[in-house]
Amino acid sequence: MYILGLTTLGDSAASLIRDGELVAAAEEERFSRKKHHSGFPYKAIQYCLDYAGITLKDVEHVGHYWKPWILRHKAMQAVKAAFVSRDMFKARADRGIAQVSDSYLGMFRHAKRLRDNFGPSDFKFHYIEHHQSHAASTFFVSPFESAAILTWDGTGEDTTTLFCRGKGNRIEVLKRIKLPHSLGQFYSAVTNFIGFDMFGGDEWKVMGLAAYGKPRFYEFLSERVLKKNGRGTFEFDIKVLDHHLAKHYQFPDAVKKELGEPRLPGEELTEHHWDIACSAQKVLEDTALYLARQIKEMTGEENLCMAGGVAFNSVMNGRIFHETPFKNFYVQPAAGDAGCSLGAALMVWHQLLDKPRKFVMNHAYYGPKFSNEECQKALDAAGLKYETLPDEVLLPKLAKMIADGAIVGWFNGRMEWGPRALGARSFVADPRRQDMREILNHKVKLREWFRPLAPSMLEEYGTEIFGKEHHDPFMITVIEVSEKWKEKIPAVVHVDGTARPQMVNRDVNPRYWTLIDEFRKLTGIPLLLNTSFNIQEPIVCTPENAINTFGNANFDALVLENNLVVREAQ
Repeated sequence: MYILGLTTLGDSAASLIRDGELVAAAEEERFSRKKHHSGFPYKAIQYCLDYAGITLKDVEHVGHYWKPWILRHKAMQAVKAAFVSRDMFKARADRGIAQVSDSYLGMFRHAKRLRDNFGPSDFKFHYIEHHQSHAASTFFVSPFESAAILTWDGTGEDTTTLFCRGKGNRIEVLKRIKLPHSLGQFYSAVTNFIGFDMFGGDEWKVMGLAAYGKPRFYEFLSERVLKKNGRGTFEFDIKVLDHHLAKHYQFPDAVKKELGEPRLPGEELTEHHWDIACSAQKVLEDTALYLARQIKEMTGEENLCMAGGVAFNSVMNGRIFHETPFKNFYVQPAAGDAGCSLGAALMVWHQLLDKPRKFVMNHAYYGPKFSNEECQKALDAAGLKYETLPDEVLLPKLAKMIADGAIVGWFNGRMEWGPRALGARSFVADPRRQDMREILNHKVKLREWFRPLAPSMLEEYGTEIFGKEHHDPFMITVIEVSEKWKEKIPAVVHVDGTARPQMVNRDVNPRYWTLIDEFRKLTGIPLLLNTSFNIQEPIVCTPENAINTFGNANFDALVLENNLVVREAQ
C-alpha cells in the first residue's frame, strides 16, 4: 500500500511510504531552487511517484500535515492583541487574513489539485494535526518501542509545544502549550531584533553568533520575556517582545529599553549583538531542559524523541542529550515542517490504519540519484573536461587533493532528506587548516564570518574525539571536543570548543566512509570538513545544479559520482 504525505506551506515537501517504509522524500525547494519554498509541492510529488515507478492511481491514502479549520484560538489571540496595541492587532490580523485566504482555504482544494495534476485516483485524503505529524515523524521511525516525545516550533494550528508518549504503533497526547507561548516565536523575534530574517531561516545565524557573546541579558529575557512558570510549562510575554511585530522589524518600547535599538539588516554586528544572541540562546536551552525534565517525570520513559523547528537547535540538543535523565535520544534529519510530510503519512499508516511498525530511519538518503552516464551527459553539455575513475583510484586521489588544500564539491548517490548535507551533496575540505573556515565562508559560500563548519567523521572515532560516547548520524547535536583534538581540527571546532558532528557508518554510506578513511590514512585525521553544496541557494539536487554552482563559485574540483573535474589554474 502506498501512502503520500504532504507539507504545503513553508518548506513544502512530499514523502512516499510503501507498507510503512519510506521510499522517497524531498523538499520542493530542491527542484524549484527557491529556498524554503512555500506552496504545493508539485515537483517533489512527481519525484516520489517516479522513483517508486507508480502513478497517483496507485496511492490509496494521502496525509496532509495541517487541519485548516482550527482557527478559533488564533482568532482569539488576535482579539486579545487589540487590547495591547493597534500595531500588534494589525500585524496579527493582516497575517491571519492572508493565511486564511491564501493558505488555509487552499488546503481544502489539495485533493483536487492532486487529481488535476497527476491523474485520477481513488485515494482517501486525511488532514492530520501539525504537531502530531511532527511526533509521528520522529517516533515512528526511531529505534524505540516506547518513548517520550517533545515537539516544538513556532506554531502549528494553535499549538506550539506538544508532550506525547509513543508506544508501539500509537502516539498518546499528554499536554499542549498554545499560542502565544512559543519557543520558536521567541527565537524568531530575537532573530529579527538582531537584524536577520526569520523568513530566510536565519535562526541558525543566532545560534552560531551566540558562541561569541556573553549572557548579559539573560536575567531580563528569562524573567520578563520567556518565563518558566513552575507548572511544567512556560510563558512568552508578547507585550515585551512580539513575534508578529518582529516580522516587520517593529519592537515594543519595553524590549528596546533593555536591549537598546534593534539592529537594522546590513548594519555592523557588534559585541552587543553577540551578547543578545548568547542570552537568547541560553534562555532557550534552559527552558528546553526544564521541559525535557518535565516530560521525563510525566512518562518515566528512558527514550526521548524530538521534532519541530526548535529541534534543529543543535546546541540545545547537545545539552538535552547530556544533561537530562534520558538514556537514549532520536531526532530525524528533517525535523522541521518538511518532515511533517513523512509524519502525516505515518500517522495514516499506524494511527488510522493500525498497522505495525517495521521501519527505522538510520540514514537520510531518500532524494534523487543520478547515474554516471547521466552525470557525463550533463558535463558534456556544459563543455567541461573530466576523467572517469573507479573508486579505488578516485577516492585516494581525492583524499590527497583535499590534504593538499583543495575544496571539493562532492555529489554522491541519493540526495539527503532535510537541511543538512550528509555526504551526498557536500563541500569537503581539510579540517586541519585554521584558515579553511574563512576561505569557505568568505570566498566560497559567501556568508557571514561567524558561521561554523562541521565535521563528517568515521563513527568508530567518536569517543576518542569527544571524550564521551556520542552517536549522531544526522549532524543534529553540538558537543564539546576533547582538548587534544581541538588543535588538530581547528576548521571544524567552533569558538567555544564545540563541534556538530556527523558520524558516518561504514554500512550506511560506504563510499563516503571510504573517502574519509583514505584521508585518515594520509593524515591520521579520521574526519573531513563538510558543509552543504550550495552558494546562497538550496542544496544542489541534479548534476546540472552542481555544474552551475561550480561555474559560479571558487572551489577546486567537482565530483559527480565517478567523474572528476579539476579547475584549471587561472
